[in-house]
Amino acid sequence: MTGRHVVTRSALAEGLTGLGIRPGATVIAHTSLSSFGYVVGGAHSVLLALRDTLGPQGTLVMPAFTPQLCHPHTWRAPDLARAAADPDTAAQMPPFDPRRTPVARTMGVLPELLRTQPGTRRSSHPHVSFAAQGPLADGIVRDHPAAWRLAAHGPLGRLWDLDATVLLLGAPWEKCTALHLAEYATAYPGRRAGLWAVPEPDGHGRTRWLEVPELLVWEGDFDGIGAAYEAAGGPLATARVGGALCRAVPLRPLVRFACRRLADHRDLSRAVPPPGWRDVVDAESPLPAGQLGAAHSDSAAKEQTP
Repeated sequence: MTGRHVVTRSALAEGLTGLGIRPGATVIAHTSLSSFGYVVGGAHSVLLALRDTLGPQGTLVMPAFTPQLCHPHTWRAPDLARAAADPDTAAQMPPFDPRRTPVARTMGVLPELLRTQPGTRRSSHPHVSFAAQGPLADGIVRDHPAAWRLAAHGPLGRLWDLDATVLLLGAPWEKCTALHLAEYATAYPGRRAGLWAVPEPDGHGRTRWLEVPELLVWEGDFDGIGAAYEAAGGPLATARVGGALCRAVPLRPLVRFACRRLADHRDLSRAVPPPGWRDVVDAESPLPAGQLGAAHSDSAAKEQTP
């Protein structure tokens, strides 16, 4: 019987260095702790190794999403239907507090650990916030509009501006949040937008819901996009750390490639909107893309990098 890989803090730091991560870098990290094997010290060792590698001038970002705060109308379980239809259920949803609301357990252990560290900053979106630590953290998370939540006018756009690196530490391409930037920048067939409800305190101890325009995003082909990017020879570094396949990829060429891939290969015309959306319509017009919109022009498409 083959034993589990035993991974230490120094082995993790060595692997990150092997991926090309240097002191002062800005990274958005996605991790699968279990993929490493047995990590000595658990999630804390992974976080320490990231900090060891980035140094005091490096900035670490992780998604700190809270889908548990979505409107009850999004609930799918049949036995919850009656409660979901009761307005009082929605009114008693806890409001989002960037300092106190825990990251959803489905996001893994590392984002919640980062959220609780001294000096960590967190963006204000009640469903898809980002946690950041380092000298550039404030600038990354300061502005996060409620509408078009993963577009380039929020934290992902600041990571684009900073030419950040995406780290997939045992995590699949499906978890690569930066790929959502391509969805906002590319009018692929079947792209749709609608009204999405976000919670806010009503000032009297209850929660009210504000509907904002939002894109229906989808991660179902992200693994395919990542595989195609690798096959095309896009800028990428890989390393094995314990049992985990780790990747480091510059955000800009990855998103540019994803824009072209979506335009050529994605068609969601027959997709059915999930529960919780209202007034869903085709989204053929431009959406907030910031500098990314210019980067996805015909001239950018001619660049040699994928």
